[in-house]
Amino acid sequence: MSVRVKLPSVLQEFGCGAEACEVTGKTVGECIKNLEMGFPNIKNHLFDRQGKLLHIFGIYLKSDGIQPVDLDTPVQENDELIILSFIMGG
Repeated sequence: MSVRVKLPSVLQEFGCGAEACEVTGKTVGECIKNLEMGFPNIKNHLFDRQGKLLHIFGIYLKSDGIQPVDLDTPVQENDELIILSFIMGG
């Protein structure tokens, strides 16, 4: 299944160089894994050393609205995943 992944500006240079990339997969996790395979440098900026999504990012699925999702969430053809970067500060 073809899924569009929208990247925050902080990740665009490590991804496809654009706001969005097309990937395939049946779940959110497969799509993200395929994104990493196509653009290996993105993994070090998206996940920690244990393979967990960094707390400064959230992954959302836009099909009937925008909902936060887990990596095992199924996706449909032409779905859109949105990776958001949260503003951190103190």
